[in-house]
Amino acid sequence: MEKQTVRTPIRSDFSPILVGVNLQAEFVKFAIWFGTPRSMRDPKTQREFAATIGISEDTLTDWKRRPEFAPLVWRAMREWIAERVPDVLEGLYDKACTKGNAKEVEMFLKIAGMDIKSEKKNKI
Repeated sequence: MEKQTVRTPIRSDFSPILVGVNLQAEFVKFAIWFGTPRSMRDPKTQREFAATIGISEDTLTDWKRRPEFAPLVWRAMREWIAERVPDVLEGLYDKACTKGNAKEVEMFLKIAGMDIKSEKKNKI
């Protein structure tokens, strides 16, 4: 009797179990690449990306249609943004302190939990 091998789906802290997706690691890599702003992607094009992971460009196009793809892309984008929040806050702070207009100062204070507009209303 031949022993059957059960293929366990890849599970990582980044992705849910991707049932029915072959080449799951590549699928997740593609979602991360796709969720990266175009100007920061390396490689630059989908065709070049396909070549780097050894998959046809048509397969990547098919993967974009899978229901699991969009949630992975959104998660990749949120993580990309979260990594850059400190730098954006630094830039906002620098601008608000030097040549910032009222909107930039207000945004910085709002992020800090201070809603100037509602505080003014409460005092009147």
